[in-house]
Amino acid sequence: MTNKSTSTKISLFVAFVLVSAIFTVNGNVYAQQNVTLSEALNVTDAAEQNFTNETDSVPVEAELLPTTTDGLVTSDGLITDNATSATPRDEVAEQTDEHANETSHANTVTRDSQTILLEGESLPEGSFIHLYDSTPYQIMNGHIATKLPCNELNDTSVNVLIGQAPALNVAEFEFIPELSESGELCLYHVDVASDETTPITDIAIQNNSTEDIDFPATSTVVIGVNEIAPLAGDHHE
Repeated sequence: MTNKSTSTKISLFVAFVLVSAIFTVNGNVYAQQNVTLSEALNVTDAAEQNFTNETDSVPVEAELLPTTTDGLVTSDGLITDNATSATPRDEVAEQTDEHANETSHANTVTRDSQTILLEGESLPEGSFIHLYDSTPYQIMNGHIATKLPCNELNDTSVNVLIGQAPALNVAEFEFIPELSESGELCLYHVDVASDETTPITDIAIQNNSTEDIDFPATSTVVIGVNEIAPLAGDHHE
C-alpha cells in the first residue's frame, strides 16, 4: 500500500514537471513571437516616419511658389513674365504714341447748332458782326442757313464770311426760292468744310452796301457744326 502511494506521488510530480516545461516552452515561444511582431511594428513605424519626413522636407520656397498661370516658374525657382506680356516697354510706348497721334488727327463728331435772331439789329455800312468761333478746332463738316433782306433780283447786301480770322472769305450761298419772298426776305444756305489750306473757324456777317442795314422781323442766321478737328500749327486764341 505504501509503495502504491509513493508511485502515485512520483507520477504526479513527473506530470507537474512536464506541464511546467510545456508552459515554459510555450511562454518563450509567445515572447519570441511578441518580440518579432514588435520589431516588425517598429520597422513599419520607422518607414512611415521616413516617408513623413520626406514629404515634409519640401523647401519652403517651393511651397510658396504661386500656382497662377500669369507666370512661369523656372528650374531655379524664379518667376518669369508670361510670354503674352513680354512686349518691351519701348515698343509699347511707341505703339501708344502712334495711337495717340492717329486719334488727335481724327475728326470728332459733334452737334452744335446756333440760331442768331437779327430782328431789330442794325449793321452799319462796311461793318460786320462776328457770330461764331470754333478755335482751337476747325469745322470739318457744317452748314449755314440765313434769312436776310433781299431785292427784287433775290440778291442781298449782307455777306456771310467764313475762314480763319483775319483771313475771311465771302461764302457762295445757294438761293432757296421756295422759302423766299423777292424784295423782302430771301433764304440762302451753304455747306462748309475746312481743307488742308483753308481752315474754317470763324463765321461772320458783313454789310456790303453804302447804307446801314436794319434787319426786319424773322431775319436769322442758323449755324450747324457736325464735325471738328484740332487746328494744325499755330492759331489765334
